[in-house]
Amino acid sequence: MTVFTRGLRNAFRNSVRSVGIIAILALSIGLSISMLLAHQAVTTKIASVRSSTGTTVNVSPAGFFGGQGGGTPLKSARLGKVATLPHVTSVSQRLSQRLSTTDISLTSPITPGALGQQFGGPGGGRFGESSSAGMTFTLPIEVTGTNTPGTALTQQSGGSGGSNEKLVTGTTFSATSAAHVAIVGTAMATKNDLKVGSTFTAWSTPIKVIGTYEAGSTFANAGVLMPLATVQELSGSTGDVTGATITVDSIDNVPAVTKSTQALLGSTADVTSSLQTAETSLAPLTSVKTISLYALFAALAVAGLITLFSMVMVVRERRREIGVLKAIGAKSSSVVSQFMVEATALTMVSAVLGLVVGILAANPITSTLITNQSSTTTATAGPGGFAGGFPGRPPSGARFGGGAMPTPPSGGFHVPGGGVLHSFGTSISSVQAAAGWTTVVFGLLAAVLLAAGASAFAAWSTSKIRPSEILRSE
Repeated sequence: MTVFTRGLRNAFRNSVRSVGIIAILALSIGLSISMLLAHQAVTTKIASVRSSTGTTVNVSPAGFFGGQGGGTPLKSARLGKVATLPHVTSVSQRLSQRLSTTDISLTSPITPGALGQQFGGPGGGRFGESSSAGMTFTLPIEVTGTNTPGTALTQQSGGSGGSNEKLVTGTTFSATSAAHVAIVGTAMATKNDLKVGSTFTAWSTPIKVIGTYEAGSTFANAGVLMPLATVQELSGSTGDVTGATITVDSIDNVPAVTKSTQALLGSTADVTSSLQTAETSLAPLTSVKTISLYALFAALAVAGLITLFSMVMVVRERRREIGVLKAIGAKSSSVVSQFMVEATALTMVSAVLGLVVGILAANPITSTLITNQSSTTTATAGPGGFAGGFPGRPPSGARFGGGAMPTPPSGGFHVPGGGVLHSFGTSISSVQAAAGWTTVVFGLLAAVLLAAGASAFAAWSTSKIRPSEILRSE
């Protein structure tokens, strides 16, 4: 009988012992595979998020935010120089204005209600009361000029609750367009009976509707999007912008771009980045990555110790057999090889079962770790506050509205603010662990190495004893 055959037969000679060893080893190997898959999934997700989120720098006039405060409009030409800075991939400029019914022929689909009467109506008032007895008013229309159609809808944000924009009907306009055209929200289109091809008047000029969009909230769907050059021309604000979003090629370069932009624009602009928001939101994933790595090493160590102790006990139980083999001329290498085959057989069966257990448990374990870490991590929502929350007629002489809020660099229309953060949070929590061939190879290779090392040590230590000593002790 060959060493290989004898080793295989001995592996399953004692069924109770074999089942016990296989069960314990399978659980340990399964935990190792689960932790490996969790670590791989989280590492991939962090790299993906870091390459597409938190890579924006926001610029607004100093002291200006969401139509509140003061400040002087920025200039398009000056912001154009920002595009030449190292690591800057694009600069999205915007000019937001709030038009009353005397300036635009549209009616806002938003009913002022108690909050509008309190914060936006003439004369103020207490919560739940009309601003002025017997008076009613119409909310202004938010018109936003942008040079990045198709990638961002730059509405006044903060509590808008908007989500990723979708162009429902029609088409968009080019980045350099100066045509008198607009894309309107679905709520605005419904309220004013607009469709593609309809016209309305703004600044005493006919504007043609070329498309409609859906953003997931009433406030976001109540806006009007027009070419930047058109809004600058019609409003008499040539060269003016109320905000910009700078997209950086990597999250690692955001601090340098923020510093360079602030130095270029000086005290006339407030320059902030979404880096802190992204890093704070990534904190749960970073913690899970660390935990899964430590758990992987711990599970491998446990599996190794289990294999070692099991083989030590098996070898000690068969000291007489080893003595007999040595007495009839078996070499130490043959004895060691026999036990290595036995241990490898047990471990390979455990590895196959462990792979199945690990793959099935990977997603639940990963989700649980992320959920637990997320519940202990406070994620900041970026610049929020009351921008857009105070609907109503702007102060006398005020032309500009809207703020400079983060805009994600992904495709489609997007409303910055709540919708982006909601989408970002969803992407963080939707981590899926998947097993590839590398994982299977790793699991089997680790099992073989553990079995070989543990059995070789145990058998070698016993095979060094003289046969006479072994038989005499028996």
